[in-house]
Amino acid sequence: MRKYTNLCNSHRRLFAVSIAVACAALSSAALSRADSGAVVVAQAAPAGAATRGTVRGEHSNVRSRPTLHSEVITQLHKSEAVDVLERKTVTEHEKSMEWLRITLPETARCYVSARHVVDGTADVDNLNVRCGPGSSYRDVGKLAKGAKVEIVQRKGDWAQIKPTADCSGWIAAELVDVQVAPAPIASPEPVPSANSGEILTPPVAAPVGPSVSVVNTDPDVLVTYAVKDGYLGSVTESNAPASFELRTPEADRLSFRVAYLEAPGLNLKKYVGKHIRIVGTQRWHKGDRYPVITVERVDMVW
Repeated sequence: MRKYTNLCNSHRRLFAVSIAVACAALSSAALSRADSGAVVVAQAAPAGAATRGTVRGEHSNVRSRPTLHSEVITQLHKSEAVDVLERKTVTEHEKSMEWLRITLPETARCYVSARHVVDGTADVDNLNVRCGPGSSYRDVGKLAKGAKVEIVQRKGDWAQIKPTADCSGWIAAELVDVQVAPAPIASPEPVPSANSGEILTPPVAAPVGPSVSVVNTDPDVLVTYAVKDGYLGSVTESNAPASFELRTPEADRLSFRVAYLEAPGLNLKKYVGKHIRIVGTQRWHKGDRYPVITVERVDMVW
């Protein structure tokens, strides 16, 4: 009788373990499907301009990096609106996938080191904002010294904060319908300096409209009004369409090209290696990997 009872208990434990494993597998599959968009028909969307997007998939993962192996920061749901900052093609295991970098929604959990936030203010420069309460989690933004944040709760040495405007994550491009923002009406032109043809402007909190209207007469070229932040670099390729480029901020010692830059009448060389915001007309020829932006205005980002 005792042997029979032990055998029954053993079968019950084996059944419970099997159920737990099956639930874990289903949960993992659900997270994977939230990136793949297998039931969603992908649509091509222009990139590079200031854009807005609408989420097409339910429970769509937003990740810390443009890869299926990075942390899930939050999930978005169908019809939610997002601000699209960048588009990137990433190849993993010989398979290419399109990703969009978006501004994080308020539902995203962001954390900073609690000892560097005093009375809701960052006391150091370039303070990492991470997607989890620990230094092993990826950074999703940075805080400048003196930046104000809203603390949600504290967890030991870490403080959970509401995402700032500079916090961003990545979502599979096929899960978002992207619309290019229409070119705004021309605003008053900036005043050139007396010494050169360069346009001198102070740092600004928000970009202004273009000095000219964007006109597209070639069906093979996508022309848009562009406002972009990034770091200026020099181009060394002899066959490149321009001598300068705009690059993403470095993350994990990696930085990516966003666009080529040309600026007749402006001295871009003095901005090499610096964080800038550019305003201009972007032209993306069909088949080209990167667009070319004719810069009309340059501002330092402090």
